[in-house]
Amino acid sequence: MSRFHFDDTETSGIWWSTNVSIRDLCVELKDDTRCDDNEIVELLRSIAISIEENGL
Repeated sequence: MSRFHFDDTETSGIWWSTNVSIRDLCVELKDDTRCDDNEIVELLRSIAISIEENGL
């Protein structure tokens, strides 16, 4: 996924807003569950694997 650089000076529109929305939700999830960053990353990876295997 190296083609996506989530730096607001390089990326705009839907990709940037999607990145911000996902990050905001991850922060909220972290606060609500007291998970650490590694657990959030593990969740995101499992979601990505599920999408790769099953589609959206």
